[in-house]
Amino acid sequence: MTHTDRSSRVPFFAALCLFLSAVEYAIPKPLPFMRLGLANLPILISLAMMSKRDVAFLIVLKVLGQALISGTLFSYVFVFSAAGSFASGFAMLLLYALFHKTKLMSNIGLSLAGALANNAAQVAVARIMIFGTQTRYIAPLLFVTGLVTGLVLGVFVNIFCAKSSWYKRLLSEQLDSNTAGGEVSPSLQSPRAESAPVFSAAPSSGSPLDADAKTSRVQFIAAMILFPIFLLHGLVVPKSVSGIARVCIVWIFAGAFFTMAAIKKRGRIKVLPSIFMTIGITFFALLAPSGRVLLSLGKFHITLDSLLVGLHKSGILSGMVFLSQFAISPHLHLPGKAGVFLGQMFTTFDALTAKRLHFSRGRVIAALDSRLNELWEE
Repeated sequence: MTHTDRSSRVPFFAALCLFLSAVEYAIPKPLPFMRLGLANLPILISLAMMSKRDVAFLIVLKVLGQALISGTLFSYVFVFSAAGSFASGFAMLLLYALFHKTKLMSNIGLSLAGALANNAAQVAVARIMIFGTQTRYIAPLLFVTGLVTGLVLGVFVNIFCAKSSWYKRLLSEQLDSNTAGGEVSPSLQSPRAESAPVFSAAPSSGSPLDADAKTSRVQFIAAMILFPIFLLHGLVVPKSVSGIARVCIVWIFAGAFFTMAAIKKRGRIKVLPSIFMTIGITFFALLAPSGRVLLSLGKFHITLDSLLVGLHKSGILSGMVFLSQFAISPHLHLPGKAGVFLGQMFTTFDALTAKRLHFSRGRVIAALDSRLNELWEE
């Protein structure tokens, strides 16, 4: 695979990962939290078309891209997403490398393995970061959901590969490229988009966005400094400080980050997700009673130490979310090759989302295939 091919195809597939994440929200699901994992479709396809290094890089771009778009780079959401995506992607990559020559592992098997690896990684992170031993109450549901969604995605990928004219065209061009000794067909170059990339290596000097870009970079650097201070503040707080005081310190940080994000976004900041998260985490913490009983509701006891643990953890996670919202901006320009690749990815993503897809029953693949063919020809 040539450098030109890598510099075009990897960002395109990464943009497709982001696009399919958005598409998934438009597909009705039996359970609100159930995710089919459509964003793994490009990774499954790429296994046969890219080197192991490029597939690994694609996974990294997918994780970073989702974090930058959603503004969760410095939050617990990024930790969960990164852990699940890396575990899933590298599990599929490893199994494909082991079994693709013998054809003992189908797309369905790879998808199931990826889904279960994703769930295992997220359960491990949930146990360490949030729920502790109470994770055992949600783990079975996550693994059952993973089996169902992994199976559904594997079947979907098989149907997509069988029906998609874009995929067949891509596969044909890949075979032609290999036959020609590795030269890349011109149609394999990344599609051109009218708009400039949202994230790029550096803004042009004197451009209208130059001031915004500098401000965004300062905010990003400030967040990178504040993030470890926030997470490690417990190491410098004396052990003599009470649990209530520690919780207050965490929520003071969270309040400061919220204020910073609210000023930056001019008040357009969502607080309900953090409220629900705080309630959920505190509830699970109370399932393991510890310390003085504050209130009894039948057999359910609200204890002081468990309440403080829940409020402390939820304060840290809420602070991470608000800090992420402060750090990430559409005008952020990242330096070096990473910025160039991310710029190409977001340019392609803008082109993919330029037109609204209209899904109807039985025509999800047809609508997606039509959009991919349009973009590939631009």
